[in-house]
Amino acid sequence: MEGERTRAYARAYNCGAGLSPSDVKQEIAGSSGRWVVQTAAEGAAANEFFVEMLVAQTLQAEASGSLLAKTPEMDLLLRLAGTTQISRAIREKGSSPGKPFLLVVGGRTRPAEVRGLSGLELPRKGLTKSELQRVERAALLSAQRG
Repeated sequence: MEGERTRAYARAYNCGAGLSPSDVKQEIAGSSGRWVVQTAAEGAAANEFFVEMLVAQTLQAEASGSLLAKTPEMDLLLRLAGTTQISRAIREKGSSPGKPFLLVVGGRTRPAEVRGLSGLELPRKGLTKSELQRVERAALLSAQRG
């Protein structure tokens, strides 16, 4: 229904340098279900609830036709980086082969735990002041873009 808030769920994992960001992303994205699957630089987020808030913004933007980029995955990376510039988002918050990275799996239903990544989940806690400011900044990106 129009005006109804989009419920969002996310899981986020700190993955080691021994895993390939592109391989992990491709494997998860290819599984059943419609997920937003994105990798980002290690340290791009430290709180699963924070990530879930950004996933909610991305899903709402997708539902309203106002994504910051062509795909929800890139929209999410832009929101993590706090910018509308794709090159800057990739440079500042993008994952790199051979380095530890963050894996985000989000959607309108709770994603199942990613097999093989048990114990690597980000903690889930209340938002810090800094995280709240980042959520607010990410929400304002659409207005800046328009």
